[in-house]
Amino acid sequence: MRNIRAGIVATLAAFALAACSTVGGAPSPGASPGGNGGGSQKVAFVSQVEGVPYFSAFKQGADETARSLGLSYTQAGPATADATEQVRIFNSLVQQGYAAIAVSPLDPRSMNPAIAAARQKGIVVITSDADAPDSQRQLFAQQATDAALGATVMDEIAKAMGGSGKYGIVSGAADTQTFNSWVAEARKRQESAYPGMQLVGGVRYTADTAQALKEAQDLMTANPDLKGLIAVPSTAVPGVAQAVQNAGKAGKVAVSGFGSPKTARTFVESGAMTSTVLWDVPKLGVLTVWAMKQLLDGKEIPAKPTVPGIEQPAAYDAGTKTLVLGPPMVFTTSNIAKFDY
Repeated sequence: MRNIRAGIVATLAAFALAACSTVGGAPSPGASPGGNGGGSQKVAFVSQVEGVPYFSAFKQGADETARSLGLSYTQAGPATADATEQVRIFNSLVQQGYAAIAVSPLDPRSMNPAIAAARQKGIVVITSDADAPDSQRQLFAQQATDAALGATVMDEIAKAMGGSGKYGIVSGAADTQTFNSWVAEARKRQESAYPGMQLVGGVRYTADTAQALKEAQDLMTANPDLKGLIAVPSTAVPGVAQAVQNAGKAGKVAVSGFGSPKTARTFVESGAMTSTVLWDVPKLGVLTVWAMKQLLDGKEIPAKPTVPGIEQPAAYDAGTKTLVLGPPMVFTTSNIAKFDY
């Protein structure tokens, strides 16, 4: 996801725990600190932020798949959303001789030269969770398409609103391409499928949870008949849901968005949110490691590859070199407690 689109988790720094950002600090079980693993091929993933539930869940799926494929897996990333530090970590993995590296770029512009340098050394490089489309990456492992994510969240909010009425959108930073793409696709879906709905207040751009809360409060104050709110990044989700809860409008103003189950669970179970939309994060880790192995082995990826550990076939577009995990997942009171990320 674009980053996650891909870029949902660029904002997860707000939830970051104290985490070590040194390369090799979290190797797969049984692997040596450098990811040696007794001579097996070394592969790595550079996350946007280590120490958050999202990327911990990614590591779970990646670790299991690496072991099953005879690979040694290392995951590392900055302790906060720091693009410069992410590039340093990536370059350190290159110097350590990793055979393949996947990365979820915080800033494609700064990552592109590092990817080019790694490719010149013969290292397999792919992006996952977030893309650097203008780089020399060989493949993008995408969680779901922007169109599917935008349409799904709009369908969820429209269902809760009865398909008509005023709604607002609280997004992340205005220059985040992924968030903008999701918003554009959601609005496209609304205009084509739900003409009785009306976006009010424009798209509200925010930097953190506190600002998202204020923007949601302002939208409800300016529009007493507001019927729905979409919260785009994970940092906006708790702010928007808390604003609705504080206003005593749970069940009156529907809330959906792109929050992880762990972020949204309290609000979904309280009724302040009707649903949250994301994807199966451990399965994205599975797909990423599998893709690196295919490239290391020089194998062509078919249009509908069957990936061990993933129930439904993935979808590969050779033209864009994009490998899509599948459709988005919707989390509600019926299933949200089953997911710990």
